[in-house]
Amino acid sequence: MLKQLYGEHFSIDFCKTSLSDPLDTFQIKYQLSLHSINQEKMVKNFDVDTPVLTSLQGFALSNPQLTLIKSDKVIFREPKKSNVALIAGGGAGHEPAHAGFIGKGALTGAVSGEIFASPSTKQILNGVKVLSSGSKGVLLIAKNYTGDVLHFGLAGERARALGIDTEVVVIGDDVAVGRSKGGLVGRRAIAGTVFVHKIVGAFVEYYKHDLKSAATLAKAVNDNLVTIGSSLDHAKVPDQDFKSTLKDNEMEIGMGIHNEPGVKILSPVPHTKNMLKDELLPKLLNPNDKDRAFVQFDEKDEVVLLVNNLGGVSNLILSAIAKTTTELLKAEYGIVPVRVYQGTLMTALNGEGFSVTLLNVTKADKATASSLGFKSIVELLDANTDAPAWPVKKYTTNAPAYDASLVKDDKDNVQPAGIFDFDHFSRFLKSGVEKIIEAEPLITKLDTQVGDGDCGTTLVAGGNGVINNLSKVPKSSLSEALHTISNLIETYQGGTSGGIFSIFISGLSEGIIINSSKGSPVDGTVFGKALVHALSTLYKYTRARPGDSTIIDALEPFVKEFAKSNDLHKAVEAASQGAKLTGSFEAKYGRASYVGDSSEIPDPGAIGLVEFLKGVESSF
Repeated sequence: MLKQLYGEHFSIDFCKTSLSDPLDTFQIKYQLSLHSINQEKMVKNFDVDTPVLTSLQGFALSNPQLTLIKSDKVIFREPKKSNVALIAGGGAGHEPAHAGFIGKGALTGAVSGEIFASPSTKQILNGVKVLSSGSKGVLLIAKNYTGDVLHFGLAGERARALGIDTEVVVIGDDVAVGRSKGGLVGRRAIAGTVFVHKIVGAFVEYYKHDLKSAATLAKAVNDNLVTIGSSLDHAKVPDQDFKSTLKDNEMEIGMGIHNEPGVKILSPVPHTKNMLKDELLPKLLNPNDKDRAFVQFDEKDEVVLLVNNLGGVSNLILSAIAKTTTELLKAEYGIVPVRVYQGTLMTALNGEGFSVTLLNVTKADKATASSLGFKSIVELLDANTDAPAWPVKKYTTNAPAYDASLVKDDKDNVQPAGIFDFDHFSRFLKSGVEKIIEAEPLITKLDTQVGDGDCGTTLVAGGNGVINNLSKVPKSSLSEALHTISNLIETYQGGTSGGIFSIFISGLSEGIIINSSKGSPVDGTVFGKALVHALSTLYKYTRARPGDSTIIDALEPFVKEFAKSNDLHKAVEAASQGAKLTGSFEAKYGRASYVGDSSEIPDPGAIGLVEFLKGVESSF
């Protein structure tokens, strides 16, 4: 009958396994090579208006203990003044993360970007402002993706500038890419992130420790996490054309949660038990795989297991995978997990796959338990929580009263420092932006070769955003002017470059405050020291350095030369030479790092920075 139904494309050789094992249904449609194998896939999605905001509103309706700030896509519970507040977040599309982990003994709040896109610094900072008023500090938990790191980092910097005690911890638990490929960027953050939410949330809820202790625990948990994913297909993003590179008889190992490609394609799709045994568990546990042995697992170490649904696996199959994984851990590695969690926790929309996470509790305990005063991380995992996405829930009923005035746009009270000539300053800015606009076609052309083609227009948007809002820039001090410009860049430029410039300029503002005497004008020496401080601030949130073919190749030479000589012409020349060198080596960061060979194309961002600096130079 199957031969009649599917014709010559059906092969009986694909049906040797028995359906008595439910795991076989995980790959049965991939064992049948249907007539559509060489045809473009049909993608169907339910259309929903403004899906991210509508989803958050629906989540708040079904969880009335939570409050939603629609304008910033911030959702939160009432904080406690005796507790540290935990705020996580990132792009939408990973539901129930992050909002689903808000609750007593877990997160205090979450901030959502659009699908697979980081929330803005302004969104995050507004969340910090709201929750800091009722807590004794704020811990921002960011996933290790460029946009998240930059925007959460900048929000942390701005919060501290406003006197809010804030720490930022970056999570990365994926082992798929390995050290050789991802060593500069670090591990991606995937499902293991939710363990950090729950463990640190219980710690600050029931042990009342300070912000530094919470950050220490978060880092210790992250250092002892390993995760790897697998998927039968890529996620289907609403309102986007979908063309998967995977054939019907293929699957990927190590696929990310934003449709990033995996590290290995398997064909034909193996039995799930064999795939776990031969592919996934060795990448988590093989001590001889130096590229991926991020965590050592010794005999008698207590281990916690999470089998996470990426969104498109049935509950029946996921439970079967959890059981099979537990059996293989004992049979192949002598590991009997002290806790087993399974469910839909960190998704990739409707990704047709799952991930496996292991947490070495023993080693995390040794790093923190005795010094921080709790018995074991297992105790924190078991602690009561009413977070909707965690298996142990205790719902409250009434959301606390909320004062909408808390999120009204207010003037940040940045310390005034550095007398300056606003008219000259405005002329420099206008000249620099004019030069960027003139160079936009070249920058865009370069970016179409090594990136996604938007670098030129993004830089122009940021520049125009500043120039068109110069009336909002304070004239009283350079520190206040730079702080406002940092906000404008973040608002109008966006993206990774917007985050980079915003952090740098925010650091420059702080550098002026640190190095200026009260009531004194800003001279070359003060500005040079402020530039060095700004670069140091930026380096906290990016590992890019000269030689990595990024904007840093132009920025650092400029900063160092100006700090040394106070000579703008020499500094611009140093930046220009650095930018030219980016055309002689391959990119290691950003989208350009994914192309086959970018070594003959200068970095568009570095070229854009130099053009701006040349414009400033010409106005002197």
